[in-house]
Amino acid sequence: MAHYEPRDKFYRKARAQGLPSRAAFKLEEILERFRLIRAGARVVDLGCAPGGWLTILGQAVGPKGRVVGVDLSASDPPGSNIVTIAGDIRDSIMKTAVPNALGGPADLVTSDLSPKLTGIAERDQALSFELLEAALEFASGVLKPGAAMVAKFFMGGSFGEMRSRFEARFARVEVVRTQASRPGSAELYIVARSFRGLGPPQC
Repeated sequence: MAHYEPRDKFYRKARAQGLPSRAAFKLEEILERFRLIRAGARVVDLGCAPGGWLTILGQAVGPKGRVVGVDLSASDPPGSNIVTIAGDIRDSIMKTAVPNALGGPADLVTSDLSPKLTGIAERDQALSFELLEAALEFASGVLKPGAAMVAKFFMGGSFGEMRSRFEARFARVEVVRTQASRPGSAELYIVARSFRGLGPPQC
């Protein structure tokens, strides 16, 4: 069984940099590995509280870039190039509020959305995939063609179907695990690139 040291190097690094958790380094690793954004980019961060990912994204896009964070809980933006909005991405008002705050189509959407866990594995997996699907639908409405998306998920029986949904909208889809993830964790990340420009499916 993998041993997890709660105060490992990522914990200590987060404390040293004033970040709320080790989660920031998971995104930092993915951004560096896949070179997903550059200075001046526009980014939307879903599930942004407590702000670790926002800090990393704000640094990556620089002063001429723009980051909009969305979460059910209100949070303070950790930079002058960052705006936070409290709300549910499944609410119709968010479909206009976020693009308006962003000032244009997004180059990247990141999602660290997590459900309130029940402790029942099948139920928790289902809730996780519901949020992942909601994140994909929301991203489809704000991304520009050729853009990218990074989304956290927990492996489950429905993953094959969910991956197919990503592959229908992005030319390149990969699943990665980060070094900063806790040993033994089922946490993985979808890295989807080259958005095809498809909007949400019509009913």
